[in-house]
Amino acid sequence: MKNWDVIGINEFLRDNPEMSIKNLSNTCLVIAGNYSCIAYHEKGGDTDLNYNLQIEIPAEFPKAIPIVRENSHLIPRDKKHHINRDYINKKDSLCLGSRIRILQTISKYPTVTGFVEKCVIPFLYSAKKGKFVFGELAHYYEGIVEDYEDIFDVSGSQNVLMVLNCLSKKKRIANKLFCPCGCGKRLGKCTFHLKINENRHLASRFSFRQEYDQIFQEILLKQKAMHILYK
Repeated sequence: MKNWDVIGINEFLRDNPEMSIKNLSNTCLVIAGNYSCIAYHEKGGDTDLNYNLQIEIPAEFPKAIPIVRENSHLIPRDKKHHINRDYINKKDSLCLGSRIRILQTISKYPTVTGFVEKCVIPFLYSAKKGKFVFGELAHYYEGIVEDYEDIFDVSGSQNVLMVLNCLSKKKRIANKLFCPCGCGKRLGKCTFHLKINENRHLASRFSFRQEYDQIFQEILLKQKAMHILYK
């Protein structure tokens, strides 16, 4: 059985007595209940947060991101409030940001408390205030591409896909690919390989490949839609 206390679950539950463990296995830990705190941002001041949350923490955490569901339905289910809709199972979840950005954060704060304080509270604060004072991404893959352009200092969806492709390969293979920075060199011959390597530990190569495939498919779908629209 996985030792879940290494991610500070007991400390989190002690500090948040209205939340409790709902399901526990070798693959996932589910905690749920009322979460309340006072959050602050210099642009919005203090605000009381009180939401009924369900947090599904995968065993791979912090190399995999927990799913957070807001069960009190205080947050409107629309694009403006960045809710991932699940029309079939009715299990909507919070869109907390781009995957690599979140992984970078929880790599620095690899506990349940760290994840909630750094990723969940900013979302809840913004949802209550009606504006994302901590920063906001565009919807769908455009927002992810925009954030990865910023993280890796590259330009365009093609170069972002090249970054994800490099992250999904072993170093010796990735170093033979053309560098995503656009210099025209192989990755291994450019200092950009340092930026790739410092993010390799965040997740598995397989998960980076999954994200590559997802973004690539979304780009293709948009291109097909635009082709049909202007045909």
